[in-house]
Amino acid sequence: MDAALGIGGLPRGRMMELFGPAGVGKSTLALQVIAAAQGEGQTAALVDVECTFDAAYAARLGVRLDRLVLLRADNGEQALRMVERLVVGHGVDLVVVDSVAALAPAEELAGGATEGSAFAHSEMVANGLRRISRVIGPSPACVLLLNQVRAYFGFGYTETSTGGWGLKLHAAVRADLREVGQERAGRRVAMKVVKNQLAAPGQAELVFVEGDGWSAEWEMLELGLRHGVLRKTGSTVWFEGEVCGAAELQADANLCVRLNSAIRAVMGLPQRKPVGRAAGVVGMAERAQGS
Repeated sequence: MDAALGIGGLPRGRMMELFGPAGVGKSTLALQVIAAAQGEGQTAALVDVECTFDAAYAARLGVRLDRLVLLRADNGEQALRMVERLVVGHGVDLVVVDSVAALAPAEELAGGATEGSAFAHSEMVANGLRRISRVIGPSPACVLLLNQVRAYFGFGYTETSTGGWGLKLHAAVRADLREVGQERAGRRVAMKVVKNQLAAPGQAELVFVEGDGWSAEWEMLELGLRHGVLRKTGSTVWFEGEVCGAAELQADANLCVRLNSAIRAVMGLPQRKPVGRAAGVVGMAERAQGS
């Protein structure tokens, strides 16, 4: 995924849209991105628009619940204002919105939606993203917007993501997730970057293990063999004279770090450095939710 994005990870000071069909793994991948950010000493916030956050599942994927800023809004406008306040405060490194399709205008929730309100959702999203785009540039945060797709018959398009053209304009990076097959370890999901203002668009394939999300161990084994970092004799895989299989990687965190660094070096990806910007984030999040 880092290689497909072209810059070694999610872009700071930018918005990114991750869209695809229901059940493809968008929320699972977002939770694992949150866990990865927390593992590097960063602070993440989740705006749970769908109100489907499963704390037990998130903890299983590695999310530190005691360090997660979890926000819920009464309507779409309030959710977008929360994101804006978090970005302006420079207190978080990652803001995940799950999801754009569930952002409901206050007028609709109040029962005041009429026949002329067909574009209320896209107008609300466009207005909110315009405000966020004005303040996100100097911020250390990446705003990751999860989105669904729908059928769209007209102007030559058969499928599009929700939220209208405003989201496609303001997102610096847009990536499409699609299931492409089954593996012994689980489902294989392809991620295609369809828009990238920071690098050339790329592609990646991820293996999702049922109940455990994206498998870092299987990906490192696959990429290690492809780039010559690992050596295979018969059915045994070796790394620097040590047996290196999925079980060994799961049991030895130091082996994972060494193999990950070696693969990133061969692929020309920058190494990760822990960055903490969490000062005052809890109080700021409470103010954002109350605004």
